[in-house]
Amino acid sequence: MLKNKQIKIVEKFKIFIIIALVVALAGVGFIVFRGMNIGIDFMGGVKIEADFDAFAENSDCSKIIRDDMKKVIADHGLEIMGDVQVSDSTFEIRLRNVWKGVKVTSENESEFVEFVQGKGDTDGLCQMITKSLQKLAEENATLKAAGAEFDDNSVKAYTVGATASGALLRNAIIALCVAIVVMLIYIVIRFTLASALAAVCALIHDVIIMIALTAIFNIPVNSTFIAAVITIVGYSINATIIIFDRIRESVKDPNNADKPDAQIANEAIANTIGRTILTTVTTLVMVVALAVLSVNAIQEFIFPIIFGLLAGAFSSVLLAPSFWVMFRKIEKKAKAKKQAKKGYQGAVAANKETK
Repeated sequence: MLKNKQIKIVEKFKIFIIIALVVALAGVGFIVFRGMNIGIDFMGGVKIEADFDAFAENSDCSKIIRDDMKKVIADHGLEIMGDVQVSDSTFEIRLRNVWKGVKVTSENESEFVEFVQGKGDTDGLCQMITKSLQKLAEENATLKAAGAEFDDNSVKAYTVGATASGALLRNAIIALCVAIVVMLIYIVIRFTLASALAAVCALIHDVIIMIALTAIFNIPVNSTFIAAVITIVGYSINATIIIFDRIRESVKDPNNADKPDAQIANEAIANTIGRTILTTVTTLVMVVALAVLSVNAIQEFIFPIIFGLLAGAFSSVLLAPSFWVMFRKIEKKAKAKKQAKKGYQGAVAANKETK
């Protein structure tokens, strides 16, 4: 709790909303000019994993292996998404749902899968990569010196079809919308419609900022990103509810009947900002440590979480209370208009009776 509660967050709402808009527009700019890094979960495609043990840690061998794998892939009309990722002893390559310049759809999907996995005596993509590396190991001096050996089971491929990726994207969007609607209903029941609308505006801000920062830093958008968004929606709404709980207590207090809504909101912020900052910082410490020490697959989940934590702290303290004040003002005007209409109708009825 702050000793000096005379903070004026609500009065600076325009500044904070401009900051949010700048970040959002920057994200839109990156999406328009560079494109969103959509993962194979939603676009469809192929993930190739190659386990080469100690060779991944040898920078010279690693480069030779990466270059050869990329050459084989390019020679067969496939497009790499991003670059070859190396973590521990595993090389990971993600391929777009494009084959020989043509997008893979439900019509040519089975043929594409047969090419990747192989059929009968025909080598699949994994076998082609393995044979190319085995030949290279016999010819390249660096690989020979390192004792590089590539067995037939070193390379594996996982295919995500166009149909499955489309269904996954739809389900992810539905899950996110359901989560927000359920939270809206909960807040309406526990608080007021003004609080619910303010909370939803804050949540929409959090999601937009997460998407914007993910686009700016070129983080892959896949199923783990949706999991991160839903996690942040739950985390952020908790911080917002704590502030709204203080606001509700103040509104119910008869001593605050004449207090402006902006003052009530500012006092609620002052009473909870310390907790929000401490909770966010302690969570960030653990999450950042995990991001630094983890592998690429975990980082794809962790970085959006970091973006969401920052966006959630920003919105719950600097935006949500101001949105509440704005919706309360609209709510009061609507009530006053309704009362005035009732008064007018009553006066007309009384006038008719006197006649």
